Formats: sequence, C-alpha cells, structure tokens
Amino acid sequence: MPESPQIATIEEDVESEQPREGTLAWLQLQPHVEVLGLQLPDVHRVLDGSQLAPEDDDPGHCRIVRPDGRRCRSTPTRRYGVCLIHAGGGMRDYASAARAAHAAKARLKVRRELLGIGPNRVGSARSHARLRALARAEELAEALVDGPLDAPGLGPIERQRAALAALDATFPLQRLDVELELPASPDEAESLSWESMQRLAAQLLTSG
Repeated sequence: MPESPQIATIEEDVESEQPREGTLAWLQLQPHVEVLGLQLPDVHRVLDGSQLAPEDDDPGHCRIVRPDGRRCRSTPTRRYGVCLIHAGGGMRDYASAARAAHAAKARLKVRRELLGIGPNRVGSARSHARLRALARAEELAEALVDGPLDAPGLGPIERQRAALAALDATFPLQRLDVELELPASPDEAESLSWESMQRLAAQLLTSG
C-alpha cells in the first residue's frame, strides 16, 4: 500500500524537530550508562575518581565531587541530579568556543588600551567600572535616554527635564574664554592695516 503523503509530511516534520545537540532533550535520546550509581548519557563528563554527594546534601548544587575534592557549584538538572555539563550537555563545538574566547580576549585588550590600563597593571575600581560601562554601552544609552523619556505617566515638564538631562549628559555645554584686542576709538580702528583687520576677523570667527 503506498505511503500517504500526509504521513510522509508528519514524519518529515518529526525529523526536522530533532532537539539541538547539547540540550537536555538531546541528552535524553542518547544511550545511557551507569556512573556512580546514576544513569547518565554515555557522553557524560564525569571524570574518573569523582564522587557523588548525598542526594539530600545541598540539593541546590550538582552532586558531582571532583577528584580534587571540590564539589561542582552548578545548578543540577531535575532529570539527572547533576548539572548539564557533567551530564554531557552544553557547548560541544570546542573549536568555536575557543575562537569566541580569543575574540572576547582581544576586545578586552582593546578596551584596556583605550583606558590606559597596561598588561601589568591591575587598574583602579574606576577603570574596571569603565570597562564594564563599555561592555554595556548600549544598555547605558537606553537607560539614559529611552528610559526616562519612555516612562509612563510622564508629564510635559518632567519629559522636558528628562530630555535636558540626556542632552546635558551627552552634549554638555562648554565654556570658552577668549581675549581679543579691539581698537579703543574710531580713529584707532581707521588706522588698522588690512592685515590687522584680517587677523581680528579670524579671531572673531574662531572664537564663535
């Protein structure tokens, strides 16, 4: 009997909805083996020499105790009692992860150079705060400009003050002190040479 087109379509949809590699749903489809008395996927990352903490001992953390005696502090999955990483999930493309790490390190280096923090300097708390501000520049801009202006129930006076505060933070007014030597009398003005008048006009233009 020929296969129904509708059934074929359903099967194709099921195949296209396979869980993404590294997710908990994907782990549950893998073959399982016994590890420290637990049934874990055969792609688990529990190292030899690890131990299992009692189930009722700090249930908010993964039960795996590493060979060096330190307990994993990650959140456990309800399905396995160990964290997603120890169960074998999470990032599995280590080459991509390494490239992303190198890119992040390069960005951090550029930011430190912009702030004048050398490779052998720890930097002050203000310097590190500037690094964090650079990393979240878009969020800061939204909070500074969009947040106050988009606040519900803002009256016209409050909205105007919020707009002025945003302008003052982004385009602060600058004071410029300029000294000009002007003729004290009409006679002195008439006695100015062409070069002197050009120099005076240039000073007026640059001071504006």
